[in-house]
Amino acid sequence: MIGRRRLNSGDVRGLVFESIGLIDDAQMKLQLPICENLAATRSILKRGNFQAAPLRKEREGKYHTLYGDFSPPATIILDDELPFCDSPLDIPEVPRTMTYYTSVHEVIHADDYAGGDRVVNGTRQHILEDHKDKLDVSMEIIRQRSDDDCIRTEEELAGLWAIQYADLLTHYRSYVVIRQHKFPRLDFIWDLMQSDLFPPSLLTKIEREKGTRYIFETIIDRVGEYCLIDALRENIHIGERNADAYTV
Repeated sequence: MIGRRRLNSGDVRGLVFESIGLIDDAQMKLQLPICENLAATRSILKRGNFQAAPLRKEREGKYHTLYGDFSPPATIILDDELPFCDSPLDIPEVPRTMTYYTSVHEVIHADDYAGGDRVVNGTRQHILEDHKDKLDVSMEIIRQRSDDDCIRTEEELAGLWAIQYADLLTHYRSYVVIRQHKFPRLDFIWDLMQSDLFPPSLLTKIEREKGTRYIFETIIDRVGEYCLIDALRENIHIGERNADAYTV
């Protein structure tokens, strides 16, 4: 237990390899492909660079999960103030759970990188091929409302949406691992993320209706066939169906 002190690089290294163990145990017991490249990821991270540094200044809005960062091929940074992330509420269970959640999250990013970033690449192509109408509308809005040239083409916008979708899947898989190990206050942390533009609860809402295995087999495994747009549609469909059932 780290306690109420700033993290250091040794703590980060220890947390990363503990997280690999948590992921390995969870996917074995649940029989789910949480990290499909874990042996390779472990090998790569043995030669990794681990840092504890202040990341909070980069956060936007009420809550944003920049307590950690993965940079290819093997750099993981955790916010050195994670043990104080419950301030000013003083809920001692929250920092421990958030610290392990963040570490697991970055390990999963590393695992995706080890596998060739299939989700990002496949999702980008899916958006370009199957959701061109949404790209056209969004690009027109961007051109009308912004003088910023940070997004200039549909390819760039599709890439951004693909990265956002990949992070959504990473959050969900992190949630599954931490839930399997019964870390306290996980739902409290999960609720804090609902102010995000595309909250990870999009997937837990589908999970409540169709089960965890459905998320992995029908959504996560459908690389190049599913994205944020499809997740939003499925959520809307579930909400409409539940509303109809309630009114009947």
